[in-house]
Amino acid sequence: MPNRILKESICMSDSINALSSEAEILFYRLIVQCDDYGRMDSRPSVVRAKCYPLRIDSISDSDIAGWLIELINTKNFNIIYIRL
Repeated sequence: MPNRILKESICMSDSINALSSEAEILFYRLIVQCDDYGRMDSRPSVVRAKCYPLRIDSISDSDIAGWLIELINTKNFNIIYIRL
């Protein structure tokens, strides 16, 4: 898997700053789980299993769904693409 590099300017991002702490953490965890094109299965149960394997009992699918919705609704984020 290729390395993902975040620039220090992410700390000054208005979009990142608008997120809750939980949604921000999910965003970073999604970055390291996505393929080279930034794609990943977005079903909450899959996201939970891949992004929180050691916290599977303490984070629910509804938590993940809420954080994904927060990411989707945040201005300037292109987080979900649907393939028809």
